[in-house]
Amino acid sequence: MSSAHTQAGTATFFELYSRGQALPDEIDDFVERWHANADLQAQTLPLHGFLGLSLDEYELWVKDPDVLPLILSGRREKWPVQVK
Repeated sequence: MSSAHTQAGTATFFELYSRGQALPDEIDDFVERWHANADLQAQTLPLHGFLGLSLDEYELWVKDPDVLPLILSGRREKWPVQVK
């Protein structure tokens, strides 16, 4: 399993990815966890929610797995990071 699994706790793949704590290809590990009902979140959320994606983002990712950086960029443009 990836290092993201030990850090994940209740964090979604996309939360970890956006913080630089998961690589794009580690999304497959999260998909496997969801299919295996590996934790409570996997049992109660649809796959896109478990990954931390909206349904539209999930559909884009299914069509093109290389779209994750664009999704991240789009989110950052929509909700700029607050500097404290």
